[in-house]
Amino acid sequence: MKKIFSTICAVLIVLTVMSAGAASVYASEESASIEASYHHVLDSEGLLSEKNCNKIEKAAASVYEKNGVDLFTYVTEQELEDPDETGKSIYKSTAYTKSSLIMLIDAENIYIRTYGRARYIFTTEELEAILDESLTQKNTAASLLKFVKMTGSQLTEKGVLPVPDERLLPRLVDDAALLSESEQSSLLVRLDEISERQQLDVVVVTNNSLDERTVEQYADDFYDYNGYGYGEDDDGILLLVSMDTREWAISTFGKGIDVFTDDGQQYLTDKITSYLHDGDYYEGFNCFADLCDEFISQYNETGVAFDYDNMPKEPFGWFGALAGASIIGLAAGLIVALSLKSQLTSVAPQAMANAYAKKGSLNVTERTDLFLYHNITRTAKPKDNEGSSGGHSHSGGSSTHTSSSGRSHGGSHGHF
Repeated sequence: MKKIFSTICAVLIVLTVMSAGAASVYASEESASIEASYHHVLDSEGLLSEKNCNKIEKAAASVYEKNGVDLFTYVTEQELEDPDETGKSIYKSTAYTKSSLIMLIDAENIYIRTYGRARYIFTTEELEAILDESLTQKNTAASLLKFVKMTGSQLTEKGVLPVPDERLLPRLVDDAALLSESEQSSLLVRLDEISERQQLDVVVVTNNSLDERTVEQYADDFYDYNGYGYGEDDDGILLLVSMDTREWAISTFGKGIDVFTDDGQQYLTDKITSYLHDGDYYEGFNCFADLCDEFISQYNETGVAFDYDNMPKEPFGWFGALAGASIIGLAAGLIVALSLKSQLTSVAPQAMANAYAKKGSLNVTERTDLFLYHNITRTAKPKDNEGSSGGHSHSGGSSTHTSSSGRSHGGSHGHF
């Protein structure tokens, strides 16, 4: 009897353990299922309640849908050794878009990190204000939710819009139909080859209407909202030619701002606007592509951009052509003069004119010195405010402005 009782107890114990294990497995699966259902909330240690996770996820998903920016929240009980590396790993493996902000909270600190396009949307002061406001909240969940809501509100105020996948466009968009089909195909291959090799997008766009925007605004918006830019920092340059106003504009972004300085852009556009003026668009766009290739190579190889004091070397400019023509003219004249001189063999040089004067015919009775004119050379005194560049000082580099998406662009524009 005692043996039977012991057996029954053992069986009950086994069943209890199995039930507990099954419950544990079920709970683990349920937890994993809940965690997997969140995209913007990263909490593998279960520090946040399901209710708070849902609030944060819903708010972040709304920002993504409305503004096209991923907002991530990361919580851990461990102290992060390298917050930047952790944030970068999250961005590369999880983000839907090329624009993300991440709030990371560990055992000791709270951080905000920006990646992709978001790096250019917010200033350091704006991020510090968001962080300070988040720190005033009563708990971790409230801080994360405040971060998401404040960031989303500022994105909306800045007019930041999503970049849908279906709006990603090729590096040549000829809406004004300035090129033939064969020219379009050839130019696009050239633009793609340069962009991929140099890892910086080189883009050409033409249109017939600016849609009530300035040519600068249109170029910036076209770059921002059509998926242009190579790599994480969206490096690139875009040339826009608008036929309704006969204007051109250049928009640069990321590394493109450093590669194409203000004076470098002037040099570049001086080369292509003559083609545009003459209606030779295909040659003009190819010239643009070739010069972009040269500018990027210069920067990649030397770390220094072409600028006002360091422009591409031209073997023969207008001065070289003028000098060449002068040399040829002088050489031709010299040959003719020598040829004529060689024919003058009938006479010999004489020191005096006695051979041509009749004796006794010239009798000088009076001598007078008459002052006919004087010659004065004047040199202007340099003004104190004149420098080596004729009074205009160069500082070099690239100026920037803010586009409608809140990002900083370089660029220039003009008529042709």
